[in-house]
Amino acid sequence: MKVLVTSGATREPIDSVRYISNLSSGRTGAAICEALAARGSRVTQLHGVDSVRAAGIARHEVFTDHASLDELLGRMLTDGRYDAVIHAAAVGDFAVSGPLSGTKLPSGGELALRLRPTAKIIDHIRSHAGGQELTLIGFKLTHHPDPAAQVRAATDLMARSGADYIVQNDVATLDDAEHVFIIHARGGGQWRCSGREALAMALVTLLEQLPSRSPA
Repeated sequence: MKVLVTSGATREPIDSVRYISNLSSGRTGAAICEALAARGSRVTQLHGVDSVRAAGIARHEVFTDHASLDELLGRMLTDGRYDAVIHAAAVGDFAVSGPLSGTKLPSGGELALRLRPTAKIIDHIRSHAGGQELTLIGFKLTHHPDPAAQVRAATDLMARSGADYIVQNDVATLDDAEHVFIIHARGGGQWRCSGREALAMALVTLLEQLPSRSPA
């Protein structure tokens, strides 16, 4: 089985030395990569600059900002066929409007930044794949105490992006010893996992039950 996994955070530049990012470490994506490789899959990890690198996998590629991840995904999916894409990267929702590349902003004074929304990369993955049949798994981090609202957020993303599965977790459990993940399947099924290692094995088991589509 041939699998492409994205993991870690994007960095949106402010100037030549500053950027906007998020708290993602990439540990969950790396754990998924390693679990897949341990079961014999050929895994490519696309990861952020300082994100955790998975051990024992076929290939690593590094991205920086939203645009570089989108370009990298497009190139990888055009050049090769994959059985599955697991899009676990924490992509920034905003970028600086007109970042000052090649310039360092002076310190010591107030600074106002204008932010623009970024496109949802998961919405483009199937078009990047050019009609290839693949299993698409996305991630949705929610920030809502209502379980019904969490489910709606996951199912809305699944419908919009064409994903086969969405892994949903909530900000409230990020610091828990047993981080809770819920896998939502197209058609309504759900699986609950506690901890990133359990999630990784659940996704491996799920993918192993699907027919392989990549060439021998």
